[in-house]
Amino acid sequence: MEGNQTEQPVLLYDGDCPLCVRFAEALGRLPGTDGLARMSARDDSVYAKFPQLNKEECLKELHVLDAQGNVRRGTDAITFLIEQFPGVQKFAWLIESNMGQKAIKFFHDVADHAREELLKRCSACNKS
Repeated sequence: MEGNQTEQPVLLYDGDCPLCVRFAEALGRLPGTDGLARMSARDDSVYAKFPQLNKEECLKELHVLDAQGNVRRGTDAITFLIEQFPGVQKFAWLIESNMGQKAIKFFHDVADHAREELLKRCSACNKS
């Protein structure tokens, strides 16, 4: 899906999820990822700037906008990050084999399940 172009790729993460926040922070510490903007999917201004995004969908799973405004989600977003950023390149072997693709999907599914469980137990998150 194409939409508004961005100056740089944008990682959208759930700013209320401790696991997601840690993931975004850890990614920001990797060398070469300074060209990746990180924005909370809970920030309504994101959807005014990028109307191709859906807040409900962005809060369900990892989303990345590439510089052309294409939306990448889930395992496709992880694969994009691995391919684009030198600091993440050490994980590139994961996308080069069928077993690696299964590992990425497994990692994404486990992390997503853990995020959902954390959000269910979080009293602050369940207020909204």
